[in-house]
Amino acid sequence: MTLPEGRKPLSKEWFAKNAMNLSNVTRVEIIDSTGRAYSKWNIKDVQLDLQDDERTLKIFLKEY
Repeated sequence: MTLPEGRKPLSKEWFAKNAMNLSNVTRVEIIDSTGRAYSKWNIKDVQLDLQDDERTLKIFLKEY
């Protein structure tokens, strides 16, 4: 998927500056063009990491 013209991918610096407190998150959902592609309940920890020259966003989940 390509970004709209004039848009740039988000950098690690942007994430660090705009990081959200995820400590209250108990559910993670990934939405694509078909709707909910992934849904997971009972989450106790969420960590985000940009990898592969900031081209891959990895989401690490720990369950209760």
